Amino acid sequence: MGRYEYSDSEKELNKVLKMQEKDLTDLSVSVGTQNKALESLRMQILDLAKRKGLDVKSLEKLQSDKLIPDEKISLANIPNWESLAKRANTEIEGDVILEDLLTKDEFNFCIEEIERINTEFANKTRLSGVDLSFLLIATALQSVRWLLIQHISGSLGEKIEPGSRLLHNDKAIKDEVNRSNSSFKNMFSEHGHRESRRNYKSWENIIFNSVPYDTSINSSTFGENLEGRYHRYKTLGHDPVLGWIFGTANIITDTVTLSNFNSYRIKRSPGPRFDEQTNLFQIFYEVYDSTKEDWLRLPAGIFAQFVHLKSDAFTKLGLPVPILESFSENLAGKLYRSQYDSLCLMKDLNIVGNQAMFSIIINMVIGLVHGLFYNPEKDGQLEFYEVRTRKILSISNALASSGNVLYALLSKDLKKLDVGGMLVTISRLYTDVRFITKIKRDFINGELDKVLEEEIRQIDEYFQ
Repeated sequence: MGRYEYSDSEKELNKVLKMQEKDLTDLSVSVGTQNKALESLRMQILDLAKRKGLDVKSLEKLQSDKLIPDEKISLANIPNWESLAKRANTEIEGDVILEDLLTKDEFNFCIEEIERINTEFANKTRLSGVDLSFLLIATALQSVRWLLIQHISGSLGEKIEPGSRLLHNDKAIKDEVNRSNSSFKNMFSEHGHRESRRNYKSWENIIFNSVPYDTSINSSTFGENLEGRYHRYKTLGHDPVLGWIFGTANIITDTVTLSNFNSYRIKRSPGPRFDEQTNLFQIFYEVYDSTKEDWLRLPAGIFAQFVHLKSDAFTKLGLPVPILESFSENLAGKLYRSQYDSLCLMKDLNIVGNQAMFSIIINMVIGLVHGLFYNPEKDGQLEFYEVRTRKILSISNALASSGNVLYALLSKDLKKLDVGGMLVTISRLYTDVRFITKIKRDFINGELDKVLEEEIRQIDEYFQ
């Protein structure tokens, strides 16, 4: 086996090349035999001419390879690829590898040629003194950026001050909920009350009743532990993202869906409590059936979900980190009980967004200013200069991110990590390496094409 792996088309190509190598060898032997015969004929002619007393000076200059007139090959006589491949598969057994086609010297020549081209590309894209100045400036700016953002926006994972939050039953929250509900009712007053023939909740009840997923009474009967005041991370209705689907459906159907996707009906009398188990298919069917009876129940459910999420978001317990409870209830509970909720997450996302945004802005400014220094006579092709620009940006981002990681490790505080900057760094490394690889591949192909152009020109001379 050779050192390389081959695709099916490459294997087929190697077979055709091997077959043509064999044909050339056979042709060379045949031409050699013909040349010997022609040389013998020439000598016989010279000998006969001498014996007849003829002038043989012109005949002595006659070369045996000139006894056959030059002829060009017609393109019509060249077989197509399909016939060549079919013949090669018939005549050549097994797979053909490059080691079967090239000698050791030819292999070394190819390797040396690639090394020469790589060296030439490296020289064309090597950072100059001006580029190194840009690199230092870009690295300094990126480093100052993450230090300033930490000073202005704070570190990741910081809790929101409890004093800035309200109790879940605070009068201000209740008043705001009542105002919102009354506003919705007045907006659709002309719609009027429509009693359900299938015992579904009316749109007024959907708005003014308490949400069903706020109760945990009797849940232990079904083997569910909602942890009392911490029940929000265990009910999908309180999820800031999933709640828009599951919470809305629960409100319309008076049900509750837990983070393990178990669902239960809530009985309202004498007070809200877990009554019986149901399933999501039945819940969503009832949403459809109820909405078909009165279309306003769906907007009412969405509105009630919005009002409840808004009222819970700024309470002391807040809302849990979205979606996490569906994958890892233990982690979601640990974060929620430590008072890291959706507001903390939004604050962190804002910090990460600022980190990434300002990192991108610095990259844009450095890239634009570096582009102004481009001199075609001195710097060559624009593509090679852009490679240098991208090297500056990638290296400066990587250095700044490495410095941030070192800073966080030495201070033993991972909250100081420049997550946004790291994401930009990873993105730049991915896109810049792909761009540089493409430019290098095009350069190598272009250099190899120059080598082949002369050979193709010589080959063309043999055709009509």
